[in-house]
Amino acid sequence: MSNIRRNAGITLTEIMLSFLILVVAAFSAAGVISYGHRGTVADFRQVESIQILVDRMNKLMNMPYRSLDSFLTAAGGNEYTFNNPIEGVILGDEVQIEKHTYRIHATLKRQRIVFDSLMELSFPNLDYNPASPSTWIFRDRPAESFPGGSNPFKIIKITVTAKPVGGMTDEREFTLVSFVADMES
Repeated sequence: MSNIRRNAGITLTEIMLSFLILVVAAFSAAGVISYGHRGTVADFRQVESIQILVDRMNKLMNMPYRSLDSFLTAAGGNEYTFNNPIEGVILGDEVQIEKHTYRIHATLKRQRIVFDSLMELSFPNLDYNPASPSTWIFRDRPAESFPGGSNPFKIIKITVTAKPVGGMTDEREFTLVSFVADMES
């Protein structure tokens, strides 16, 4: 009967083995939490990149065509990527926003607008019926530029890119594209 009482307790070896299992489980859980935290930080920086894009694009879109065109003239070409601030729009390779760093560039390009695939109805067409497409006869039309004339470049394409830099993971670059037309001349 005294042997039964001696074997009824827990040995030091069992306690050490249980503690080892607990420590391994705790470290595994800490690794998962750390991995999730890195993902959350990366997601936050990507959302912030999109907000930066919208802000920079809004500022550039509010500039008159004439100003944007003068930037391209000063740069000496029909397309130029700006990586320094222009007219209060903060751009650069390392733009610090609070505690994060981003690469923010804006590309301006004089955009030729061409309508290559326009076709017009051919008249006279005795069988023409506006309600019946099978009676429509088309003829090719020469390519046309908007707005035509000697200077077809009356549109500026604006491309803004933003990418978080110096983060824990390889993060995406985001791009936003829009156009500004010369509505004054």
